[in-house]
Amino acid sequence: MTKIIKRVLLCPPDYFQIRYQINPWMKNGQVNKTRAKNQWLNLVNLCQKLSIRTETITPQASLPDMVFAADQGLIKDNSVILARFHHQQRRPETKIYQDWFRKQGFQLLRLPASLCFEGGDALIVNNNIFIGHGFRTSPQSPRAIEKLAKSPVIDLGLINPHFYHLDTCLFILNPKTAFYYPPAFDQTSSDKLAKFFSKLIPLTKKEAFSLTANSLNTDHQVIIQRGAPIFAQKLAQLGYRVHQVNVSEFFRSGGGIHCLTLTTQTN
Repeated sequence: MTKIIKRVLLCPPDYFQIRYQINPWMKNGQVNKTRAKNQWLNLVNLCQKLSIRTETITPQASLPDMVFAADQGLIKDNSVILARFHHQQRRPETKIYQDWFRKQGFQLLRLPASLCFEGGDALIVNNNIFIGHGFRTSPQSPRAIEKLAKSPVIDLGLINPHFYHLDTCLFILNPKTAFYYPPAFDQTSSDKLAKFFSKLIPLTKKEAFSLTANSLNTDHQVIIQRGAPIFAQKLAQLGYRVHQVNVSEFFRSGGGIHCLTLTTQTN
């Protein structure tokens, strides 16, 4: 089944900056706000050119990482399993996003208060949900998500702190093909991926650390970070059209294209 994204939610980077360190990426100096805004607008414009409807939520001055909309939860059909952020600095984001979800008519689902879960650790292919755990999501959360979503969940253990969310090290192209960075996963998880995807393609270290896996695909079109020639070539060989944008300013917080876009509707 070809995935077609109909709508995404984004948050303007008006207040995006490095105020704390909650992952190894967040030590690269101050954000160039003008450059960040221009990069974000280029991503929005490209989404619109690809017939993806873009909606925005109002940013808050006290929440610099609110720009990473994908972290806010797991959307499946008309329900959203809300994030329970691991770090207290990001927890106030949930109230703002849940109000948006409620106004849009989504059914709000919550994990037990004892568990952590972040949307960057969730990827869906057909009716299967891949959940990463180890840094931001509790090891017990995949089974709880399986019950809430009423869909099969494949849990994957993450072991490299630079790849703290699943969407930083796994890119699912279609139900048979995925790209991944092997050192980000424990061996059991790599074995699971090899069994699920008949074509499992490793990313080079250089391109993995350019957050190449943090890409967005819709209807045989893939939006990738500029400067990943091996990845781009392999996508083209697989019959996909590649669109390159530069969101390097967001690397300062360990976020890329997928992190900035929460898919809210597909068909």
